[in-house]
Amino acid sequence: MIGYAIFVGCILLLAGIYLTARKGIDTHNIQSMIFGGKTAGPMGLTFSVFAAWMWTTSVFGSAETYALYGVWGPISYVAGACIAFAGLIGVLVLIRKHYPTVVTWLEFIQIRFGRRTKLWFYLFAVIAPAYVLVEQGVGIAYVLETFYGCSFRSISFFSVILATGFVFFGGMKSVIAEEKIASLIIIAGFLAGAVWVIRSGDIAQFRDMPFTMEGVSLSGRIGTSAITYFIVAIVIAFGQIVFDPAYYIKAHLARSTKEMAIGFTLGGIVIWGGITLLASLYMGHAAMVQSSDVTDLFHGPAKAIFSFIIIIIGMSTISHFMIGFLGAFSIDLYRTVVKPEGTDKERIVFGRIMIVAVGLSCASITIALENISLLTIDVFCAIFFAAPCVPMLIGFLSQRNFGKLPIIATVAGTIGGIALWMAVPGGVLEAQLAGLAAAILLSFLIMLPGFLHRMPYDK
Repeated sequence: MIGYAIFVGCILLLAGIYLTARKGIDTHNIQSMIFGGKTAGPMGLTFSVFAAWMWTTSVFGSAETYALYGVWGPISYVAGACIAFAGLIGVLVLIRKHYPTVVTWLEFIQIRFGRRTKLWFYLFAVIAPAYVLVEQGVGIAYVLETFYGCSFRSISFFSVILATGFVFFGGMKSVIAEEKIASLIIIAGFLAGAVWVIRSGDIAQFRDMPFTMEGVSLSGRIGTSAITYFIVAIVIAFGQIVFDPAYYIKAHLARSTKEMAIGFTLGGIVIWGGITLLASLYMGHAAMVQSSDVTDLFHGPAKAIFSFIIIIIGMSTISHFMIGFLGAFSIDLYRTVVKPEGTDKERIVFGRIMIVAVGLSCASITIALENISLLTIDVFCAIFFAAPCVPMLIGFLSQRNFGKLPIIATVAGTIGGIALWMAVPGGVLEAQLAGLAAAILLSFLIMLPGFLHRMPYDK
């Protein structure tokens, strides 16, 4: 019952945030529902980015890498993710510079490659956020099932449904308000949890042991694997975030490019990187020395604190992705597939119907992922997201018209990468790197003919 009580407590917190923030929300107005009246501010943007980027995978996945690669595992995980996030910031700056009226990357794709290509890329705009969203429901359910024996299926399903409802009624203003509170809870909670774990007598036998570097030198086998994983981590993270419409919408809230870059850098690299690295190094090391799972490190009140934090982390991330879906469907998809013109009310109604459909689908998928490692889920889709990154980046950096080539490039790159991944013998990581390399190379080679035609940036 304790686990369910903690879950209900988080639900009540969300309800309180919505009831407080709902004043002034016009549910039939795009500026209000999607952009929150642009009231985030620099600090609000920083906290919003941090809470959205702090996933349940950031906690469990990064700690898992310690058992695989020693201290270099968490370092590779965090460094790779931070480099990928820096790449996202570069993309946001380029869009703001060359296409200041564009809100999401999908609008950019239509300008550069055409309507048909944009519709193809909607596949990645939905699947990439949806699969990360599903991870969050799995992470919440995993903790409550492990700690308190709660029903995995019930918790994972309702985590997604409740966050969907939160966005459905509260829009961006409620999401920003929740992310501010969530950031403070996450930071304070990790500090409190760290103090409790360090002071706990149950781990006295290993809490003072130094981190070992034995067997993880850069020239050793594990060191080489860690470097390989570092490369893979960059590709995985970039593919996960560059296709997320929510970051583009949040970047649009900033009053200037400088304010946007500072907010994203502080929230997505500095604060996220520092907390994730320290937490993963300590928890990964402690779990390895004790020969146990990360969840076995927590007892008594620390267990409740950790559970509450994980629920907040998961709910924040799910809400982030849902506001991205609401924005992309209302702002762009409605005008693309329904009709070019429409009232704000019509567009928001369409967006709401779509996020309910996505929410129900994702909630149903989480039920099937019981007993699946979050790190396994995280790396499984790497090749699928690697191929479309190439034409997207080339579109940002080049002044050429590539027409329908991005569609051909993504299909060929994905098929070729998966085929090579399945054919390469040896370790899982080596096969995955080979698949990623094939996906990227094939996609790039197919895009080359597009350099024959010039299309300057619109000014």
